[in-house]
Amino acid sequence: MSANPTRHTLMIRAGVDAPRMAWLVGISLAPLLAGCQAAGPHAATQPAVPTETNAELVEYISDLPYVTAESAYRAVHILSKGEVFQGDFGTLAAEMNTSGLIGNGWGHDADTFVDRAAVGHLVARACDIRTGLNWRLTGLGRYAHRELIYRGIAHPSGEYGLISGGEFLGVLARAEEYLHKIGRAPGEAAVLGTEPGQP
Repeated sequence: MSANPTRHTLMIRAGVDAPRMAWLVGISLAPLLAGCQAAGPHAATQPAVPTETNAELVEYISDLPYVTAESAYRAVHILSKGEVFQGDFGTLAAEMNTSGLIGNGWGHDADTFVDRAAVGHLVARACDIRTGLNWRLTGLGRYAHRELIYRGIAHPSGEYGLISGGEFLGVLARAEEYLHKIGRAPGEAAVLGTEPGQP
């Protein structure tokens, strides 16, 4: 018998629990290694996301305190494809998965709030930004967000906090400007002209 019975008991427990512990650690790390996004908090009640026009969607997003997955997916689809997606959220998520904008393990529901890391992932994929060693190796949204900051598309504000509607629209506007600058925009750049009251 061991000189320290407590140590002996711990060694036996560790030996018995080692396979279970390895399995739990493996299951816990699997989403991180697969590039999955964990679902965050959900919106309590919000009006339905408009699916008819880009202008309606932009107005809707501008009024959001925090951006939901459905509004983010629809806006990034417009950024990537240049057209409004008219189908339901499930079909939209499947189409974005097929086009590589989101991964297989993304577990966002339509009313899940998205954080800056998720937005970084979506926008970096839509803009085909594949630079940055950490972003290329891991595929994690926090590194995608850092790449957006490096390119001036996003502002430094932490990669894990929820993103407001106004901040998200700013990221989208700068992403669209970036796409036009590199010649990969899906549509024509909007020319608004001079401000009212200007000669």
